[in-house]
Amino acid sequence: MKDYTGPLREDFQWQQLEKKTMARFAREVMLCNQIHDRGLLPLVAGRWGAEAMTTQAINEWMGSSPVYNSRIRALHGIEGDGVDVIMKGFQLDIGAPHMWLKFHFDVKSHDQGFFWLTSCGAYNGVRGMTGGDTAAETQICVHMEDPTFDATVMAVNRGARCTPVFRPPHGGEIPAAGPCRWEVSISDHIGLVEENPQTAMIEATRAGQFHFARPTATDDGLADYSGPFKRDFRLEDLSTAMLSVQLKEFALDVHLLQRSSYLSVQRNFGDDAVMELIGEHCRGMAPVYHARMRRLFGIEGDDMTAILKLLQLDHHFVPEYVRTGVQLIDEQHGRFWIEECEAIDDGSTSGILTGLWRGEVVGLEQIVQDINPRAVVTTGTAQGNRRFVYDIRIDPRREPVPVSSMSDIVGGFGLLTADLSEHIYSYDN
Repeated sequence: MKDYTGPLREDFQWQQLEKKTMARFAREVMLCNQIHDRGLLPLVAGRWGAEAMTTQAINEWMGSSPVYNSRIRALHGIEGDGVDVIMKGFQLDIGAPHMWLKFHFDVKSHDQGFFWLTSCGAYNGVRGMTGGDTAAETQICVHMEDPTFDATVMAVNRGARCTPVFRPPHGGEIPAAGPCRWEVSISDHIGLVEENPQTAMIEATRAGQFHFARPTATDDGLADYSGPFKRDFRLEDLSTAMLSVQLKEFALDVHLLQRSSYLSVQRNFGDDAVMELIGEHCRGMAPVYHARMRRLFGIEGDDMTAILKLLQLDHHFVPEYVRTGVQLIDEQHGRFWIEECEAIDDGSTSGILTGLWRGEVVGLEQIVQDINPRAVVTTGTAQGNRRFVYDIRIDPRREPVPVSSMSDIVGGFGLLTADLSEHIYSYDN
C-alpha cells in the first residue's frame, strides 16, 4: 500500500505499507514523542508551575529512554559499549526524530565522538514563541538536556557522559554550525550517577518487557543494525521486514515515554491528576498528528470510514502489544475494540489506555471527536476475545465539540508543518 485512500480495510496492518511509505510513517511516529511532550508539559506548567514542568520532563525521559535504548540494541543485535553504539542509539531514538532534529555524528574512537545539530525543531519553536528568551532556552537546552542526555548514554556505558561544546542560550544569532554540539566521552574514572527510580518501574511493566519477533526476510536492505556504524544511517537502509518491526518498536517507545510521563504525574500529584489530564492532553495532541496522518495517507473527510482508518494508524494502539479491531456498520456507526493482549491491565498510568482499562471513554472520545466533532463514543458489550468494545456514532443533531486551544500551542512549534518525507544528510565529507 502506497497510501490509505479508497475503502476501509478492516484487516489493515502496518506491515502492508510499501517501504517508502513505511519509512516516512516511522519518522512520523518518532515525531509523536514531540507532539506528546508539547501537549502535556504546558498542562503541567499551567497547573503546578515551571519548576514542576522541568521535573516532569526530566522524569519522563530519564524513566523511559534507558529502557527503550536497551530494547533497540536487543532488537538489532547491537553489541558493545563504545561511542559507536551510543551514536546508533541516538539514530534510533524517538527523542531525535529524523529531520525535525537534524543530527550529525562523528565517531573518533571507542571512547570519544561528537554529535551536533544543524537544526533543532524544539529549539526553533521555543526561540520563536518566546522571542529568544534566554531563561526559556536555558530550561529546555540545559536543565532538561543535561540529565536526560547522560541517562541515554549511560544505558550503554555507565562511564559515558555528554558534554556540551556549545549550546543555547546564544542570545543573538544562532551559530552557523547550528544550535549545539556535544562531545560523548567514556572514562573509567568518572563518578557514577544514581539512576532515576522511574527507569526500573517502566522497565518492569509488560510494555517494557514486551518484544517483537525479529524478521527473517532481508532481501532489500539491512537485516539489522548490528554491523558498522553509519554516520548517514537512514530508516530506508533497513530491509522492509526489519523496518516494519522498527516502526512498531517506535510506537512502543512512544508508549513507554507516555507511561513514564503519567507515572511522574501520579507520583508527584496523585492518581486523580492523571485522569484529569488525559482528556485534555488527547484533545491537544489529536489535531496535530491527525493532520499529519491525513497528509501522509490521503485520508479525507469526517465520516466513519475516516474515523476508523485513523484509529488503525493511531500510535497509542501499538500493534501486537495492543490488539485492536474495527468494524464499519454504516457511515454513522462504527465499532472499535481491544482484544485479549499484553496491554490489558498493564499498570494504571498508561495515558489513554488508563481510562479504557477503567471502563471509561476519556481519551478515546477526544481523539474521535477531533475527526468528527459530532461523534459520540459509548462502551459496548464484551464478546468472546473482545475484552473492551466501543460503539462510535455520529449524531448530526449534536452540537459540535470545539477544538482545543491547546492544539494551537502543540502545532505552533512547527510540528504541524514539518516535512519528514525524506531524511537528508548534508555532510561535506
